[in-house]
Amino acid sequence: MKQTDTNRRKAPAAVFDKANKLLNDAHEVLLTTHIRPDGDACGCVRALADILKQQGKKVHILFLSPLASWYQAMFDEKPPVLTNDIQPADLPQTYAAVDLIVIVDTDSRIQLPGLADWLAASGKPILVIDHHVTGDHLGQVELVDAAAAAAGEIVFDLFQYAGWPLTIRMAESIFIAISTDTGWFKYSNADSRIFQTAARLINLGVRPNEIYQRMYQSFSPARLRLMTRMLEHLQLHSDGRIATQYILRRDFDETGASGPDTENLIDECQRIGSVEAAVLLIELADGGFRCSLRSKGRVDVRLIAQNYGGGGHTLAAGVNLHGALDDLLDRLVREISLQLK
Repeated sequence: MKQTDTNRRKAPAAVFDKANKLLNDAHEVLLTTHIRPDGDACGCVRALADILKQQGKKVHILFLSPLASWYQAMFDEKPPVLTNDIQPADLPQTYAAVDLIVIVDTDSRIQLPGLADWLAASGKPILVIDHHVTGDHLGQVELVDAAAAAAGEIVFDLFQYAGWPLTIRMAESIFIAISTDTGWFKYSNADSRIFQTAARLINLGVRPNEIYQRMYQSFSPARLRLMTRMLEHLQLHSDGRIATQYILRRDFDETGASGPDTENLIDECQRIGSVEAAVLLIELADGGFRCSLRSKGRVDVRLIAQNYGGGGHTLAAGVNLHGALDDLLDRLVREISLQLK
């Protein structure tokens, strides 16, 4: 049965038809997503993997970064990670039989390191499911809805459009996707549409309290020690309207934390009432920094990230940067200050 609530779908019905046909015609599918996968990415991957397996298709999952422990627990078996378990040079042989590649929650080459070149050279059909404004048009079919709060919202609409029944596990996967990408429904992207979806998923048996406990009350002591280090580096600028923080390689070494433990740490400083925009720089193994940017509304952090080759959303964006720590922080504070003026 086709989805009758046309107000929910922002992508044209013809695109849903094409996406549905690609998935129905495929026999062996590779599911992947952006580097440093978050709850939206992991939820979409698990929901799609389950529905495709239910239809008798062979499914491969490939992540580009190790998963945080709370996302790793979502999967029955540990999915392979590119460069850790599979080398880029082995992609053509490993996935030779794949006849469809599905990329969720990104349409950007820079978000697919080690994979993007093979995607372009493989000649295999690619389906993109994404909700970001900017993209590199990687797919033959692109199911993109920039009005959706999460890619999980689009996956849900696709399931409804195709008439695929959701199991409780699939519903839970999509709930994880939409709840994490809306900050547990507290961000400004949490509109009536996302609450409608949440209500439908709860009616299918999803228990939000149990998901919240697994996602947000199962952190390791190492993550809390790392958060303490980050807060020790907190500085306020422009009368407290801009917050900057950083995490160095030695902070990881001394606390026992790892890269996935940094997810959402930047949100902590936004608890300060005066803060309107936040910056978190995380030192990488190559000496560069992963820059995360957040805004409460007055600053469009996507524009700042795009200036350096990154991207994201108006209120949440990111980019990789190279340079001296103090110079990068000063530059970012200046750019945010200009918008605040």
